[in-house]
Amino acid sequence: MQEEEVSAPAPVSSDAPPPPPPEPDTGLATTQAVEDVEPAGPKRTDDYYNVKTTIFNALIDTIDLTQLAQLDNESAREEIRDIVNEIIAIKNVVMSIAEQEELLEDICNDVLGYGPLEPLLGRDDIADIMVNGAHRTFIEVSGKVRSANIRFRDNAQLMNICQRIVSQVGRRVDESNPICDARLADGSRVNVIAPPLAIDGPSLTIRKFKKDRLTLDKLVEFGTITPDGATILSVIGKCRCNVLISGGTGSGKTTLLNCLTAFIERDERVITCEDAAELQLQQPHVV
Repeated sequence: MQEEEVSAPAPVSSDAPPPPPPEPDTGLATTQAVEDVEPAGPKRTDDYYNVKTTIFNALIDTIDLTQLAQLDNESAREEIRDIVNEIIAIKNVVMSIAEQEELLEDICNDVLGYGPLEPLLGRDDIADIMVNGAHRTFIEVSGKVRSANIRFRDNAQLMNICQRIVSQVGRRVDESNPICDARLADGSRVNVIAPPLAIDGPSLTIRKFKKDRLTLDKLVEFGTITPDGATILSVIGKCRCNVLISGGTGSGKTTLLNCLTAFIERDERVITCEDAAELQLQQPHVV
């Protein structure tokens, strides 16, 4: 072995090639792991966003938002699409049919939904959505953080979407109240940090819940716990034992608690105390 020869004080032969210098740790490995992953959504150019901004501003100047609010979601989308198509024709905007459909969908999402977040919220394989300012968004899929190919017009649009989310639970976020926790209609947990605490624009984090609830049997199938451990937890869930579940962020505390609540009898009255409602209780009598 070469290591055994080096231990001797004899000089190293000039014929042997020198060992390569160690590569400097520049911190690029983490960045590469994020950037190399396939982005979420179609690739959008700066020209696309410029056209979208122009048409969106023209739409806001044209449409009656008060009347639009009285329509159901489908009718409102049809109204927006008709007006946007007229604006595209008047301004002689040249784009393919696919680009025009993307533009129509994006503008409808901006007016009626959560803007660029809508495609991400519709994906069940995404666990976390992390927005760091208007132009940097990351998602977590299968435990890996990926760069999402979306961006907001500016920090003002991102802030408006944050306000739209937290207002649904009767809260607000601004300079005087820069940190706020909320939830979406599907139970997803939301955290917003606004300036001046957030330096590079508003920070928005959404922890999504899967539509299909996990069970202890699923946890055993995934290898998360052993069959014996699942049996013990099922007994604990049925016997009204006092249980403390602790762990780091993303370690599965809520998932485990949801699994345990499945063993609560349906004729029991369940009382929960949560800052942001996360439990997916199936019992009929829940307070």
